[in-house]
Amino acid sequence: MTRHTRTVPAVTIDQAPSTLVRSGGTAALVVAGTYVLGFAAMVAYFVPQGLVSTLEDPSGSLDFLRDHHAQLSAWYFVLYLLGGAAMALVALGVGARLAAAPTLARVSTALGLIWSGMLVASGSVALVAQHAAVELHAQDADLALSTWVSTSVVQDALGGGIEVAGAFWAAAVGLAALRTRALPAGLGGLALGLAAVGTVTVVPAANELNTSVFGLGLIVWFTWLGVVLHRR
Repeated sequence: MTRHTRTVPAVTIDQAPSTLVRSGGTAALVVAGTYVLGFAAMVAYFVPQGLVSTLEDPSGSLDFLRDHHAQLSAWYFVLYLLGGAAMALVALGVGARLAAAPTLARVSTALGLIWSGMLVASGSVALVAQHAAVELHAQDADLALSTWVSTSVVQDALGGGIEVAGAFWAAAVGLAALRTRALPAGLGGLALGLAAVGTVTVVPAANELNTSVFGLGLIVWFTWLGVVLHRR
């Protein structure tokens, strides 16, 4: 009796990582877009409307939140929840592209997923904190203010007060890119440069400037990465 065995076409196997890489490229463009929208909204709308730092002016910050609750909620949703979710797919796609350096690829994927989770957590804390502060203000203004300040610190620690999580991921990707040439050398070099900038955000005196440089640099880097990952 002749046995007939089915074989999985090679093209199906080959297409799986290729599809993941291209999906990561699309997600990288989404992440770049969230950064563009985030900076544009901050410069063109929030700052002119009177946005102030929670730590520098707690009462003014809470008043601004009460007047712009819907706008701030939308801003955090796009920048942190949408951007964080897209970052998970970027991490997986980049890891697949860097498979020629398996150890660094795994490390970069793990660090990218950690950063993704921190961004989503930061956005979730921000949205819940905003709602809680607005609701509490009608009952107890002092409790609302203390809640807003304490939760803002937690949100900032998770999602941008320092950029070490993103810096570590960029460093792993940059090293793997230069070792494997699976990504352009310029892209790998820029990743290492951004990693250095992001790491320096732990220094209080350099935090604000380096955080802005890191974010603006990531717009260029994610856009470039998205184009590269769409190429075979």
